[in-house]
Amino acid sequence: MTKTKSIVVLVLLAIFIVLMTVFAVIEFPIGVYDYTGYAKTISLGLDLSGGVSAVYIVDEEPSDDLQTRIDGTVTGLQTLLVSKGYTESVVSYSNGKIRVEVPDVDDPEQIFELIGRPQSIEFRDGEGSDANVLIVGRDHIENAYVTYDENGYYAVGLKFNSAGTKAFADATADLVGKTIYVYANNELYTQVNVQSAITNGQCIISRSGGYDYQAAYDFVTQIQSGTFAVNLVKDEIRLISPTLGEGAITSSLIAAAVGIAIVFIFMAIVYRMMGVMADIALVIYILLLLWFCAVLPWVQLTLPGIAGIVLSIGMAVDGNVVIFERIKDEYKHTSKPIGTAVKTGFKRSLGAIIDGNVTTLIGAVVLWLVGSASIVGFAVTLFIGIILSMFTSLLVTRLLMSIMLSFNSSNPKLYALKRGEQVVEDDLDEEDEDKEKVVEEVEEGVVSDEE
Repeated sequence: MTKTKSIVVLVLLAIFIVLMTVFAVIEFPIGVYDYTGYAKTISLGLDLSGGVSAVYIVDEEPSDDLQTRIDGTVTGLQTLLVSKGYTESVVSYSNGKIRVEVPDVDDPEQIFELIGRPQSIEFRDGEGSDANVLIVGRDHIENAYVTYDENGYYAVGLKFNSAGTKAFADATADLVGKTIYVYANNELYTQVNVQSAITNGQCIISRSGGYDYQAAYDFVTQIQSGTFAVNLVKDEIRLISPTLGEGAITSSLIAAAVGIAIVFIFMAIVYRMMGVMADIALVIYILLLLWFCAVLPWVQLTLPGIAGIVLSIGMAVDGNVVIFERIKDEYKHTSKPIGTAVKTGFKRSLGAIIDGNVTTLIGAVVLWLVGSASIVGFAVTLFIGIILSMFTSLLVTRLLMSIMLSFNSSNPKLYALKRGEQVVEDDLDEEDEDKEKVVEEVEEGVVSDEE
């Protein structure tokens, strides 16, 4: 690489690092939109931001379709929470229990109302347990939502599945002018008058004077929680304070800053300019890692996730160490110039770096697929970190080394390189042999004294 091209690439890298650093932390308005530094938008898990955690026992007898119904319930819970604005919520199933975690909650009581009491919803044609059941929420109702009635008041909208559409059409045809009673957990929740047969699979439940928004919202929540495909029994509901998370984030940032500073100093002392190039590559790696954690929707930072980041940073440095040691070995045991030793060192360390990282990637993928919610946070950040560490070690560091060599490729001390004693002796022997050969040729008249 020429010096001119190296200067251009260095300037571009410097601009990239400065812009990524600035946009990671600053906040400023862009028209009607307020930009927040991407490092501040990383989604935090329950253990860092606080929130609500609920565990439910699946109260069902074993059956062929039980797992399918459990999966449907998990999806239903997730959809319910996301529809209410809790986009960072996590719902998972393991060992007969469904765990719901909702981080960074402003109103915990609303979450308790939402997920704290799953209901069984039934529409009946009369009052009491002997009345005929017309609609069962988990079998017939697909969705419930807040809407408006014909007078502009808040109302509750229902959407039925195919079986529910037919059942509700038959029921409303038989009960025109009569009342349908809505029961939640076998207790009368409300009652509605049937004005006409409803055959399109959708209906609006309103009342005189209309619902206020909160009442309609609560009713929708009751109905939605009654559409789960399995019976859920509350096992544990906890409100987790963000205090622990705030302290953990602060401690982690301090520990990370100290650790990275020590790594920077170590690399610069041991490997000199090679170490400095690795430090620059590590800065780029950290900025890219933060950016990917912020923009990828399935990344939620937890305490195990922070451990995954720290581990991947260590692996990024480890890759550079493998490369540099190989370069030093090439230069020490051969007569190759610095540029050739660097090129050969990168080439011969490629297999070891890929093998080491791929095996760790396999472990991260397995943890991601089968691990619990907390382990998944570790696996995700580790997976992203390993991919980026391979990129920075094999490409960015190599680019920076090429730039450095274009300015100075003849001073081995600058790169902490040293020839081995045997190589030096062999070089001296070759020089002596060359001198003796020249003397012999002069004496024999093969070459002139001037030559």
